[in-house]
Amino acid sequence: MTISLIVPYIEGGGSDQRARLLARHLERHLAEPVTVLNRTGAVAGHEAIAAAPPDGSVIGQISGEIGMMHWHGDLTRLMPADYTPLAVPFVESAAIIVKADAPWRSAADFIAEFRSRSIRGSGGPDFGVWKLALAGLLVHLGIKASRLEWTATLSGEQGLGNVLAGKADVAPITMTDARTWLFSGEARALTTMENERHPSFPDVPTIQEALGVAWHVSHWRGIAAPRGLPAALTERYVEALRGVAADRAFQEEAAANAFTVRWHFGAAFARYMEEEDRQFGAIIHSLEKDLVP
Repeated sequence: MTISLIVPYIEGGGSDQRARLLARHLERHLAEPVTVLNRTGAVAGHEAIAAAPPDGSVIGQISGEIGMMHWHGDLTRLMPADYTPLAVPFVESAAIIVKADAPWRSAADFIAEFRSRSIRGSGGPDFGVWKLALAGLLVHLGIKASRLEWTATLSGEQGLGNVLAGKADVAPITMTDARTWLFSGEARALTTMENERHPSFPDVPTIQEALGVAWHVSHWRGIAAPRGLPAALTERYVEALRGVAADRAFQEEAAANAFTVRWHFGAAFARYMEEEDRQFGAIIHSLEKDLVP
């Protein structure tokens, strides 16, 4: 049987890169072919995974946006409970990334300018994690979220493209997804919204170090099946994914790509999704209050 792995994002983007890495190693541990299918669009892609038959032939790479979209009311009714959680390998945080020649030399400089004018951001949809991470930080710092003018895109990389083209000031995406431009010197990261420095970017300070505030918003990409996957098939997938996690070749390739790997399996993944869902619900509600005149 050929297994389809649906990815709700564009081919070549950060989510797609992670999915294809995982698929290559997962098919070895399952001893069955795994084919990646891009169903571009966070809502459409997540709905396609949820609507597939729970027979093991279709799995998908769902993301933290499943804990964001339903809070907006009119996007989708999908929630974490609409899936059979298998494992989450990839957990990373947003960073404040600007063009290399941007006038801000630090996160403090950047935030100081935000207090006096609007700044243009880009990287993913209006309801996505990158916008919420930056807008939530602003509210946490006592700045109106309405200061953030957002240009929606299909991916974080496209948002950074807008920054490099002078169409936006900041792309609050992961340093991993921006690594090509960071390593080439075209972009700079002012800070990461992480609790500790990224091993591939040790010179970039955390938000706590840069601004003296505790603000941590993570974004995960996990593997799930449609709700109702039989227990035997669920166990088979989870065990295969545990094998991937322990696979030295996978670990080395993930590290070479600067991917941050923090595994949660099965029931632990379900609890993690529920916690993230509550966190983003609180952030979205705080932003809605902040936007009221």
